Amino acid sequence: MKRPDPFVTRSPYEEIRIARRIRLVIGVCNISMLIVIPIAIAAGFILLPLKTAYSLLAFCLCFGIAPIGFLAKKIAQRGHPDPASYIFIIYLLIILGVNTLLLSGLMRILAPMFILLIVITGLMMKPNRNYLIAILATVIYIGIRILTTGGYEFPIELPSASMDAFVIFLEVMALAFVAFINVLSIRDLERALEDATYEQVQLNRALQQASDRKSQFTARTSHELRTPLSAILAFSDLALRGTYGPLNEKLQNAMQHVVNSARHLNNVINDLLDLSKIEAGLLEIVDEPYELAEVVKTVKSSFLPMAEMKDLPCEVWVSPEMPAWLKGDSERVTQVIVNLAGNAVKFTEQGRVEIRIEPMGRSKWLIRVRDTGIGIPEDQFKDIFEAYRQLGKSRSDSIAQGTGLGLAITRNLVQLMGGEIDLESELGVGTTFEVTLPLRAAKPVENKVEDRLEPAT
Repeated sequence: MKRPDPFVTRSPYEEIRIARRIRLVIGVCNISMLIVIPIAIAAGFILLPLKTAYSLLAFCLCFGIAPIGFLAKKIAQRGHPDPASYIFIIYLLIILGVNTLLLSGLMRILAPMFILLIVITGLMMKPNRNYLIAILATVIYIGIRILTTGGYEFPIELPSASMDAFVIFLEVMALAFVAFINVLSIRDLERALEDATYEQVQLNRALQQASDRKSQFTARTSHELRTPLSAILAFSDLALRGTYGPLNEKLQNAMQHVVNSARHLNNVINDLLDLSKIEAGLLEIVDEPYELAEVVKTVKSSFLPMAEMKDLPCEVWVSPEMPAWLKGDSERVTQVIVNLAGNAVKFTEQGRVEIRIEPMGRSKWLIRVRDTGIGIPEDQFKDIFEAYRQLGKSRSDSIAQGTGLGLAITRNLVQLMGGEIDLESELGVGTTFEVTLPLRAAKPVENKVEDRLEPAT
């Protein structure tokens, strides 16, 4: 048994094309073996009564289409459509050429028959192989034209009425053959499309199942990690507060590093949980009144300490025209602003970070986060919103890289809340993210109405 060459590989598309050509070759051979039956009967009725060697040769050539078609079919079934096509087409060219030289009156249909064979060859073989058959047919046609000029005598002379009837019969058979080939090619194309569509559906289903399993595994693993992590945070925080006794300076610094690392790990786990819920379609957006001042307060307490460590000026400004109370998901709105503000602080070494909140007409409100950081290349504007995608290392090797989930989660949260997110950036100048959300004012939940938030710096 011949072993396949490991260095010769075929793409899935090449495999599909070969399989389709095999089916077409087999179909053409089957149709030819059916068409040859009435042709052989008509040829035998006209030629065999002549009882000459030339008439017998012409009849045998016509009848030989059946065994040659059967042979080509068997070769194609073994996975060799090109050799099968060569054998079948070249034999048909020989039949037409030889019988044209034997029978007077066939010259008028020789060119149309050659054109028909060239068209059929285009269905059965590769495009570059089709040119070889076309060249061969042209050479045979020119040779026959040269031989039949200058007083050439045909070995078989039939009465004009019989010859005309036989030619008309051959033309009808050719039209029937073309009709069968047309139906065959259309059905095979439909089958190829159905197979490709079915395979694509199955592939998409398998990918979706794999993604669902991945999301389920991520969610379960993250939940399992949060339990011991919560204990680490709780006991470490108690130790820092002196609950278990005083700590010396070195031990206190070490415990502070433990707490900071645990909080960072907790944020990563929360991002993984959110992403798995988003991918599974399980993340729910609540719709309830909330106070904008509380959101701003939480945002400032989250990112201002990191900005102070870098000695980076930050400004949070809320337009006086904004309603004090809004309706929506305050937790997710806070998460969006914190993610954008955290990135702004992380990628800004000099300059400032600004957060502006203001209405946009009567139906929307705007959250704008602007920094004077190193900027984002324009060719990465779309990539940064994909999960696990980070900016290229060329931006800054000194800047700590995260998991690449923050902006992906931010975009999905904004879309789930019915909003849009956009960015403008220039390398070396800075980046501006703009989030627009539906503006829906709400009545205060408590009887006491809090004072309207003033611009804060």
